[in-house]
Amino acid sequence: MLGIDIGTTSIKAVSLSRNKNDVSLLAAGNIPAPRVNPDMVAHSDEQVIANTINQLVHDMKVNSAGVAVSLPSYKVINQVIEIPEMNEKEIEQSIQWEAEQYIPLPLSKVKIDYSVIGRNEATKKLKIILVAAPLSLIEKYMRIISLTGLNLLAIETEILASVRSVVHSLPTLANIMLLSVGATNTEIALIRNQLLIYTKSYPIGGNTLTRAVSEELGFDYSQAEEYKNTYGLDESKLEAKINKIVAPFFTNLFSEIEKTIIYFKEEYLKEEIMTVVISGGTAKLPGLMLATTKNIGINSQVSNPFINIQANETVLNSLTADAPIYTTSVGLALKEI
Repeated sequence: MLGIDIGTTSIKAVSLSRNKNDVSLLAAGNIPAPRVNPDMVAHSDEQVIANTINQLVHDMKVNSAGVAVSLPSYKVINQVIEIPEMNEKEIEQSIQWEAEQYIPLPLSKVKIDYSVIGRNEATKKLKIILVAAPLSLIEKYMRIISLTGLNLLAIETEILASVRSVVHSLPTLANIMLLSVGATNTEIALIRNQLLIYTKSYPIGGNTLTRAVSEELGFDYSQAEEYKNTYGLDESKLEAKINKIVAPFFTNLFSEIEKTIIYFKEEYLKEEIMTVVISGGTAKLPGLMLATTKNIGINSQVSNPFINIQANETVLNSLTADAPIYTTSVGLALKEI
């Protein structure tokens, strides 16, 4: 299976195979995303993206039997709801009515999926995570993969794929918080007993930080990007100039994370979040892991989706520096194998 993560700044792909219980890495690579309309309104933009994917697959030298691709989480509705206990057939019938309360689009224009994630012992109701994606968005991604000539087998949200990846790399940890910091937004997700139980998206990402550095210091975008990636939240470098610019964004984010922790503790009184896993293109921002641990009081780590995946040692070492950016694409490649 080939997992393709079409991001704002880069396209990432990972090819995996399974032999019984062993998962092996066949290839991994990334390529800068083409500069196109972010909403991909024009079909010409879709062709440009398809051409870029083909270039990446060619460079990776893989022959894939099937492809899984991700939808950007910030364009998809994720909602945890509670409904009275009922059998599976009754859930399917009632989910449409429930969905109308949370989806600001006509149900005829969205694709709805759901998963039972537990039971609220206090209310005796079923807890369900509801996912709704606009059909127009799904159709765009289907057209893009069709233009590549690859065989599309699955489409799902970035966060669901990332959760699968994290669970595969940390199978012994019951409760995990995933902090996926992408180029345009940050996703906070809670994983309990290997299931996604909560997710929320915030419009703060790596590009937000770069623009702030550019505007504050009068740098062009590429120079601001370099300074951000070099100094980040590190207070000991460059007289903490970059830290002072980007830290306020994380102060707001940490406040939201604390609210998420409170929610978890209220829902699961006797349980604790064991670790925070930071993924995405901004995961390795200098000082971010330390600042996360310090501000929320939970041990934090940078995602390495290649844990528990067999691969040539040299290849793994070459991927280590960029490992967090492959979290979603690894999760996609794990979907059907």
